[in-house]
Amino acid sequence: MTIDPDRGRVRPPNLDDRTWADLVAEMRALIPHYAPAWTDQNPSDLGITLIELFAWLGESVIYRLNQVPEKNYLAFVNLLGITRAPATPARTHLTFTSGPASVVVPAGTQAQTVPAEGEEPVVFETDDPVRVLPVALQHAVLVTTPAAGASSYADATGPVVGPPAGTFAVTVPAGRTVQLCLGFDAEAPEELRLGIRLHRPLPDADTVKVRWTYSRGTALPTAWPDVPGPADGSGGLRRDGTVRLAPPADWSAQRPTAVPGGPPPQPADPPLWTGLAAASPADAVSAACHWIGLRIENGSAAAAGVRLARVLFNAAPARTALTLRADEVVGTSDGSPHQVFALAHRPLYRRPDADDPFADLVVQVGVGTPPVFETWRPVDEPPPGAAPVFRVDPVTGELRFGDHSSDRPQGNGSVPPRGAVIRARYRHVAAGAAGNVAAGQVTVLSTGPSGEIPTGVTGVVNLGAAVEGADEEPVETTLRRAPDQLRARDRAVTADDYEFLVREASPEVSICRCLPPRLRRATGAGGATPPWQFGAINRSPGIVNVVVVPDQGPDVPRPEPTPDLLREVKGYLDQRRDLAAGLEVHGPRYIPVIVEAALVVWSQAKSAGIDEATLKAQTLARIATFLHPTRGGPGGAGWQVGQPVFGSDLFRAIMPPDDVGYVSELKVGAGAPLYGTERPFDTPDRGASVRLADYELVCAADPGAHVVRVAEASN
Repeated sequence: MTIDPDRGRVRPPNLDDRTWADLVAEMRALIPHYAPAWTDQNPSDLGITLIELFAWLGESVIYRLNQVPEKNYLAFVNLLGITRAPATPARTHLTFTSGPASVVVPAGTQAQTVPAEGEEPVVFETDDPVRVLPVALQHAVLVTTPAAGASSYADATGPVVGPPAGTFAVTVPAGRTVQLCLGFDAEAPEELRLGIRLHRPLPDADTVKVRWTYSRGTALPTAWPDVPGPADGSGGLRRDGTVRLAPPADWSAQRPTAVPGGPPPQPADPPLWTGLAAASPADAVSAACHWIGLRIENGSAAAAGVRLARVLFNAAPARTALTLRADEVVGTSDGSPHQVFALAHRPLYRRPDADDPFADLVVQVGVGTPPVFETWRPVDEPPPGAAPVFRVDPVTGELRFGDHSSDRPQGNGSVPPRGAVIRARYRHVAAGAAGNVAAGQVTVLSTGPSGEIPTGVTGVVNLGAAVEGADEEPVETTLRRAPDQLRARDRAVTADDYEFLVREASPEVSICRCLPPRLRRATGAGGATPPWQFGAINRSPGIVNVVVVPDQGPDVPRPEPTPDLLREVKGYLDQRRDLAAGLEVHGPRYIPVIVEAALVVWSQAKSAGIDEATLKAQTLARIATFLHPTRGGPGGAGWQVGQPVFGSDLFRAIMPPDDVGYVSELKVGAGAPLYGTERPFDTPDRGASVRLADYELVCAADPGAHVVRVAEASN
């Protein structure tokens, strides 16, 4: 199902749709009436040239005339207070290093990139304080024990530790145990704090348990003892949180594999993981580390998994939103009602916290000499009577005060007294899309909240790429959004209202769908009609279900919302939904699509180097691109929840160039649902299309599930 991007928008009328050719034709038709003696009407005639010139001038006037409705529409939108969405800061995590002692890096510490010639650096500011220990998290390996055969380990340093840090999936087969081992370059002088950021949490089941272990003596990772008394703020990998660990005094270093080409091991060297080999030569880790093990035990009858977004150590979240280092005097009150003061830097940073989005904005009004300052608070609407409040426009950076005074007792919100000094401290967005820098680019330590570099900090780096930075909303998008915003009025009533407000809640959301209640059909005479429970979604009356999908780039074939994103969207909608409506926010319910295709390659193309293996690899890549949830689809703009897949659209997407070959056969079918429950209808064999339920979303099956046959054309 394709949604019209202009739905709901009031299109301005075309006051005059005549073109240059229409004007020329009209004037030439009048020649016999006004100048019957004018018989030479060839393009070379001087009179025809003048007609064409005046037609060009007339078309220019018509163009300007047709801009009048658009200008009136813009003026109306401004009158309603509908403004462009401000720029969104990029976010990342900054990892700090310290000298020989631990040091606290306060919130508000800034670091920046090395600027290219003629360019300004991109500056990030930390959101939270972090205690930096004089040790570093250097390696990560995943130890697996198969049902048959010896245990082995695989290097996971890149995605878990970085750079470039990214998501890392850990799958635990039924009845098995895996362990993610985190290697530190030295023993920590105090307890470790590991920030766990999840892309997909572990299932909430008692049969899946998490234990924290540590390396000791010559024991292999599979026999490491538990860390005593861990404080697991992640709830066993069920949510984002901080894990606090205090390894005992017998925490010792171990080396997974001997140093290639190095001297033979000596008795004083750290013990090796004897009998625990690397899965491949590329996975071998020969560094001696103090290890912490994250052991996941799956006692259920089905496989369980978790996808880690990051394991943070000595790191703090940071954004391209900067706090003023000194208070800014924004003006002096003249005592009049409805005063407006503009901040020097804009747009303001709006926190994802729905309860207090402008917690970084502090506005004070000072009265007297010297002035005594009182903090005023931002509100959506000023209350009747006297109140130290103001309204703020984050896009324009304007502070608007009320009109209540002794002369206007019926006003709303107090007027700052005449002569009062108004000052502010706030956080503003310094970079939008330009802040999406690659991993390892933020390396220059700037200043802390006090304006000086924190003592004891020796370095900083972003081990993962910065993401989510976006520039100010285009005017065209604002105009399309205005009718929806005017209709919704910040309240969720209809399905369209929910979908509109979801996109307002977070710029991360790429696909959203509000599912209306729906009942299962009665089975037999007098049968009950229980709520539809397919996809583990309660569709009973009174329950509103919203499906959200973020865009995480072409390299993530099945994007999933993080728990933070789900909480952010639900918190935003909770304040705007009907009190009687239940609300649930879900991630996508994926249906993998399996493709069966037969291709023929021309003999000439094969002679030119396009063999069967090359064409098959290219076709599989095109299939994955076409079926990507947020980047694929018939138009390349992603799929909608519930949108079916037609073989005709896929045929055009995978068709090789004419001089290479052609597709002789194509079938598509649905694989087993990845959400693990039954579907509301039977899944037919592969054919010309794939039907989806209204809550399901397309994704590509694993490459090995597709059947692509390539043959050479017979002459």
